[in-house]
Amino acid sequence: MTGKLFLSGGGNEKQTYGIDEFLLKDVKNILYIPVAWKNNDFESCRNWFINAMEQHKKVEINMLTNLTKSPDLKNYDAVYIGGGNTFKLLKEIRESGFDEKLLRYYDNGGKIYGGSAGAIIWGRDINIALICADADVNDVNLKNTRGFDKLNGHDIQCHYENSQLKENQDFIRKTKAPIIAIPEESALLVEDGKYGVIGTKSLTLITEKTSKSFKPNSEFSL
Repeated sequence: MTGKLFLSGGGNEKQTYGIDEFLLKDVKNILYIPVAWKNNDFESCRNWFINAMEQHKKVEINMLTNLTKSPDLKNYDAVYIGGGNTFKLLKEIRESGFDEKLLRYYDNGGKIYGGSAGAIIWGRDINIALICADADVNDVNLKNTRGFDKLNGHDIQCHYENSQLKENQDFIRKTKAPIIAIPEESALLVEDGKYGVIGTKSLTLITEKTSKSFKPNSEFSL
């Protein structure tokens, strides 16, 4: 039985308050992974994460920055993968072998939160991170940009704004892959083969010629 995915479009702790609240239900301990962060200032990441979580409840936090020394994930109620550079994140996950542990955790019912870069890796391919206002640069020279592809062949676009529709559709003309576009303040919830929207803003499914929005607290199919 697969677990739950919380794929957030990004934003600060105020913007993601409702999503974090939903995530933390029945969570007593959490593994926080900030390795996507561009300047490796992980102590600042730790302080931010503690403050973000303590808005809701006291939770035991373990921060993992060396993925080759991963603890047993089954000992955690949730795994939180933070934002930053998507290419850096996927490169470190793959080269450390952590991808196998993470996918096994998910396949065995684990609860995983991905914020921005941490969300994009669950789509078909992470090259989607190269476009729009919050674009990443592949400065780690990652060759294999295939994501975990857990969303029925869709790419994930984060920090989405409606003005970016044409840019995303132009990208689809090259890739032939539809896009799930997630704005800040909202997240895609994947559970039991169902897809839902949590947060305050609508999520948009984009194809080469069409787009369709889904309001918070609604469900849709892929």
